[in-house]
Amino acid sequence: MNRRIASLLLATSSLAGCDYTGDFLFPEATPLEDVWVLTDPDGEFLVPADIATVEDIAANTIYAEVGAPQTTANGGITADFIGTGGPVCLWVDPEVAFWNQAVFERLDPEVRKWSYPDNVYDDGDIELFAGLSVYYTGSPGVSVGNFVVAYEDSLGNEVPISLASCPNQVGLQEEPAASGRGSPEFCTIQSTDLGISYTILLQTFSTPRDDSRLSFGFLLANGSCESLRNLVGSTTASTDECLIQGEALAPNVDDVEIYYGFDALNEAGRIWDRSIDFEGEFCDPEARLDRFCAQELEEKAEAGEFCELRDSPTQDNRCYCGDLNDTPSGGAL
Repeated sequence: MNRRIASLLLATSSLAGCDYTGDFLFPEATPLEDVWVLTDPDGEFLVPADIATVEDIAANTIYAEVGAPQTTANGGITADFIGTGGPVCLWVDPEVAFWNQAVFERLDPEVRKWSYPDNVYDDGDIELFAGLSVYYTGSPGVSVGNFVVAYEDSLGNEVPISLASCPNQVGLQEEPAASGRGSPEFCTIQSTDLGISYTILLQTFSTPRDDSRLSFGFLLANGSCESLRNLVGSTTASTDECLIQGEALAPNVDDVEIYYGFDALNEAGRIWDRSIDFEGEFCDPEARLDRFCAQELEEKAEAGEFCELRDSPTQDNRCYCGDLNDTPSGGAL
């Protein structure tokens, strides 16, 4: 037998004898479903809410969690609504918020706010898609799909075409594209077809590394997303973070409930301690996030606690700012 073939057969047989599952590549399992369907409290389709005040936003925001997929398949949540004949805004805000640390210009008032590192272990990301239900290729509650259909050209070639109504292209609807770790994503379907079913897909892109549970706030509203931004006075990606507040849910093994409205969430005591204070500092252009981070460390030291960043934190050792020791120095590789 050829020596090279013999070596290959030996290597193959060695691999076959290993009990290799690759489980270590996937996040920790949680009691949360990684694929599920979001409905109203009665199990029916969602209905776009009429928003006239800031209080209406809080009252109509839906709060929930999604687990990390345990396979290579995509995870996420789907929800359906019936077209109104007018514009409808879809807005989702995953926990918590992410920023790039300003390493050098700490004396510059414009960047001093960001001089502390972010806690990257508590952030998650959701991708927002939507379109006519007839185009959705997934099986709600079973598997995640998309809004891509195959078109056969004159040469018989299949060409994939996306028929999704969301996301919007940058500038297409005079709204900025919003994406990234912990960042809100939103989209206006400018003219929904009256009486026709639409499907929303909140696809899990990443879950927080500290607990593998991604909490989020979701709002389905009549009108444009730009009108919501105007209502709360938001003009930048950072200030968009404060349109939905309280979306950082403290993990509870026995509680996988859906909360309809901020009051219901608050009464359940599921909001991470100080998360709303943190968001206020993050999205206020005049606030000083660096002072919040310094105070956070000082309070932990006075209480004899520490910031748990990598593993499941508790209300006592939960921190929103990262470890200053992770700050890169000049000339470092």
